[in-house]
Amino acid sequence: MKLDQKDIQILSLLQKNARLSNKEIAAELEIAASTCHERLKRLTRDGFFKSFNANLNLNKLEFNIEVMISIQLNKHEREVINSFIKNVRKINGVIKLYHMAGKTDFMLHVAVCNSNELRSLILDELTKFNYIGHIESSMIYFHDDINQLLIKPQ
Repeated sequence: MKLDQKDIQILSLLQKNARLSNKEIAAELEIAASTCHERLKRLTRDGFFKSFNANLNLNKLEFNIEVMISIQLNKHEREVINSFIKNVRKINGVIKLYHMAGKTDFMLHVAVCNSNELRSLILDELTKFNYIGHIESSMIYFHDDINQLLIKPQ
């Protein structure tokens, strides 16, 4: 499916605020609400939206520390990688999981309440995996979701 400028504008608006109503999007784009609704249905049907999520304020929820944890495996077999992914999804505090190319095999974005929770996550959870060769953590001071649409009209 080819995207035109209006489709791209819809995607961009929803990427910045997924709570916008059809009516609000249509007004912003200066198109009829029915036209906007049909475009949204088509974009959804054609798989342009992976999901609609709430971006939570972690500090309000008392998750005061965010960390990126880099992990190097000492085995790179598909079975090991699949097992790691499956088991990391069960660890409380892991927000995002990235499978990487290069020196680091995985990056985990983690949120915890305090340094004791972080220590426990690393020492009690991650060290259970006997195929992890190296773990390194880096505290996040600040992050921002830029939410810029990275596609051009076709």
